Amino acid sequence: MNQSLNRSHRRSPRNSHGTRASSETMTRIRFWICVYLILWLIEGGLRRWILPGLATPLLVVRDPVLLVIYWLTLKSGVFPKNTLISATFFLGAVSWFFAVLLGHMDPLVASYGVRCDFFHVPLIFVMGRVLTRADVDSVCRISLWISIPFTLLLIAQFYSPQSSVLNRGVGGDLSGAGFSGALGRFRPPGTFSFINGPASLYPMLCCAWFYLVYRRKISLLLMGLSGGAILLAIPFSISRSLFIGELIAICFGVAAIALGGAMSSRLIFRSLLGGGVAIALFCCIPGTSEAFAAFADRWEKSTTNRGGVQEAIVGRVVEGIVRPFADMPVMGYGSGISTIVGQKLATGTRGFGYSEGEWGRILMEGGLVLGPLVLSYRISILCVLAWATCKAARRRDWCSLPILAVSAQMILLGQWGQATSLGASMITGGFCLAASRPASVEHRTRRSPPPRTRRLARHTSRRRDHTPGIPNRPPGIQAPDVATGYN
Repeated sequence: MNQSLNRSHRRSPRNSHGTRASSETMTRIRFWICVYLILWLIEGGLRRWILPGLATPLLVVRDPVLLVIYWLTLKSGVFPKNTLISATFFLGAVSWFFAVLLGHMDPLVASYGVRCDFFHVPLIFVMGRVLTRADVDSVCRISLWISIPFTLLLIAQFYSPQSSVLNRGVGGDLSGAGFSGALGRFRPPGTFSFINGPASLYPMLCCAWFYLVYRRKISLLLMGLSGGAILLAIPFSISRSLFIGELIAICFGVAAIALGGAMSSRLIFRSLLGGGVAIALFCCIPGTSEAFAAFADRWEKSTTNRGGVQEAIVGRVVEGIVRPFADMPVMGYGSGISTIVGQKLATGTRGFGYSEGEWGRILMEGGLVLGPLVLSYRISILCVLAWATCKAARRRDWCSLPILAVSAQMILLGQWGQATSLGASMITGGFCLAASRPASVEHRTRRSPPPRTRRLARHTSRRRDHTPGIPNRPPGIQAPDVATGYN
């Protein structure tokens, strides 16, 4: 990845002075973005296995990295400036003062709430501006290789008791980190603190798989092994959220390939062959049928027996969006009070406060005035991502469509008060913007002559067009650049 990040031919974004930031600075920013991604993936493991005594401070382990990223972008003049960034600072300040003066009046809880709702959001636009398509290719390829051992870890945790080291809970809790699943099995968390980590990770991996397939930058070996690992995670996770997230990514990924004209019989054959072989290999693991039975049992008890998908899933989501408006207080209780950390700081007990759902949390904390404003702010972020995807679609580039679909669910409904869900929302949003950028013709950029040579070439070409005895070109046909050979 470092080699791909250090390629000198990439064009850096312009800073506030209209000049381009140095390649060294851009490389450092990309490096710290990679550190952010790695910490998001392993911070649960740090809290459970490596540094259990620091479980609480490690909740904000990515925040210093984020400060470094912001400082580097501000120093180089490439920090994004738009209406949403201004709204981030404004709403963050208003939410903090409102919570301290009229809400719960706890500055620490208010700071944590503002941190969850606003502090990480500029990273979406930093990633969209700094990361190139080559960076996205590299991260997606590495992620798919990681999916194979990660799925094997899920399988090992599935068959291990909760008292084992693999299932050790946050802070070294011997009762385990797995949530109850079905048939006496627990939902494994992987390297995260809870099951919501894999439920966020695997839809993102599914998007990465379709992104590389769309761009034809994936080998048959990686396509098969990673595809099998992503699908096999569904039964071993015993997670409905993971299954629905992957289903959404698959539907929009297939749509992107079809709309982008990348669908072919060869691609279908390679996908089916690679996926079939990988699943066959993974199914050779003893007891795989038990995982499928556990997932089927949980689906039946939690979905089929509760009115099916329409009531148990869709109805639950709709209720979580509509019902909070009826229970919304006029003034609100203050930012951060309905997060787990905020409740712990304010009351000394663990819980979700006034609401567990994300829309309920926002409306309960912000009240009649701030609550709808914060919700509109979240919807505006999604609109920016959708607009970037639409502009890419006008160029017949649909590879960011599945990323947008997964981002929509995380940005609108994701529990930003929980560290893993917050990080997943920022990462998917940033990669959605980065994948929507125009794919630059890199070899053309490398072979381009200096500006003076290009001007001379255009001048020479213009003179040749007006040379007597040489017929003029038809309208709309541009003279080729004699120096580069490109039109």
